[in-house]
Amino acid sequence: MHNLQLGLIDNWLRHVQDVMHNHDALLARISDEKQCLDRLCELNVIEQVLNVSRTTVVQNAWDRGQELAVHGWIYGIGDGLLRDLNICITNQQQLSAAYEKAVSATS
Repeated sequence: MHNLQLGLIDNWLRHVQDVMHNHDALLARISDEKQCLDRLCELNVIEQVLNVSRTTVVQNAWDRGQELAVHGWIYGIGDGLLRDLNICITNQQQLSAAYEKAVSATS
């Protein structure tokens, strides 16, 4: 969140930084740093659901009529709870609407 350079791990964290920049207006409204970090983690899961849903493996399965659902859940290290982020994509037509709904729910 502080754009520090940490070495080789920077390449692995690049996507999270992109998520942070893409949602900077939403995150800027959160004054508590822990809550902001939690929200960033949730947004990252939502983005990853979208990314997985766009892979050729998933797209081809849907094209073949296979039943396949991509869910977005997050595990809280602090409380040990698994939470459903209310994003579930089961076909190509749901991509945009499910993404927008999940992002707005985290606002």
